[in-house]
This record gives sequence, C-alpha cells and structure tokens, in this order.
Amino acid sequence: MRRIKVSSDSTIEDLHYTIQLAMGWENIHLHHFIIHGKQYGILQPGGTVFSDRACEVKLSSLGLRERERKVFIRI
Repeated sequence: MRRIKVSSDSTIEDLHYTIQLAMGWENIHLHHFIIHGKQYGILQPGGTVFSDRACEVKLSSLGLRERERKVFIRI
C-alpha cells in the first residue's frame, strides 16, 4: 500500500496527477474516485463522463476528514 499526503486546496485533477506520479504511471491509467458515493475523475475521450469538472472540485469542499478510509479509487 502507498500513502500520499495532499493539500486540502488541491483539486480532484491535482490528486489524479499526484497518484500518477506516486505510482510511476505515465497518465495512461484511467481511474475515477468515489467519494461519499459520488464519482469524480478526469474526462478522457471514450471514458466515463462526470458531472463535475475535476479541475474545479477542491478536496476541501468534499467534507473529508484526515485519514478517512471511505475514499475509493477504481482503476
């Protein structure tokens, strides 16, 4: 398991790219986040469409608590 620490003023898009770097990926892994039952992610051609723009959703707006374990990532 890998853990990363990100700032609360980071966006979903920032989190996406931080995970890409931490995992050594080259932005070829499509994934999305499920946070409190809602899906977020980076829009990719032919991929899942999300109701919010990842570059506009700040982590601080999601009501997360430090060390919360109810954030899921699907790859």
